[in-house]
Parts: sequence; structure tokens; C-alpha cells
Amino acid sequence: MKPLTAQQIEGIVRMVNQTRDREFNCTECLQNVSEFVERRIAGLPLDETLGRVEHHLALCPECSEDFLALMKIIRESE
Repeated sequence: MKPLTAQQIEGIVRMVNQTRDREFNCTECLQNVSEFVERRIAGLPLDETLGRVEHHLALCPECSEDFLALMKIIRESE
């Protein structure tokens, strides 16, 4: 097993520092992502639930990819 690089260690530390007592998992995030997208596009404030979605998206590349795809679809349909 290869040792971690300094960049990998920094990334892990950054993610640990960003964790909260209550985090959404991917399923919870994706259940709320459509409302999150609608509010973001409309410029509306986020409630606590949608704040958790935003936080999860900042940490999860897979959910972030789904979010960006949904944003693109909605913007193209306007």
C-alpha cells in the first residue's frame, strides 16, 4: 500500500473539519435536491434541510454531479 501524499492528507483533514453533528447521506440529499435546485434558481433562501443538501453537495462528488445535471436540465427548459 502506497503512503498518502500531502495533498491527499490535506483533503482528508479538510473533509473532517467540514463534518457536522448531523449530516445527510446521499439518499437524503437526492430526495431534497430538486427543491434545492428550484430555490437556488429562484434566488430563495434555504431552510435547514436544504442547507444540509448544500453541505452534502460540497463534500460528495457523485451527488454534486447529479445536482449539476439537474441544474442544466432545468435551465435549458426555461
